[in-house]
Amino acid sequence: MIEKLNKLDSNLLKLEELDKDRFSFNNFKEINIQLENVVNEIMSSINTDLEKSLNADEQVYLGQILSKIEKLEAKILPKANLLNSFSKSII
Repeated sequence: MIEKLNKLDSNLLKLEELDKDRFSFNNFKEINIQLENVVNEIMSSINTDLEKSLNADEQVYLGQILSKIEKLEAKILPKANLLNSFSKSII
């Protein structure tokens, strides 16, 4: 599970870098797809192993990741929505 959480964290770092650099909607979409895949893997792993709960380290790490997601969402989502609305208005 830690390996999957590391993959998730790595993709979140990519989003942070995207936010620091010039924002690209295409890069955002690509990273978002990667994030969705990792989250689906984690959910699948949790669903197939219902008896196993996360250990203390995994719970702390997951809490840190969730906090990072909330911060990124607040920073990036408005940019993504704005770019998406511009791209629709151009068409």
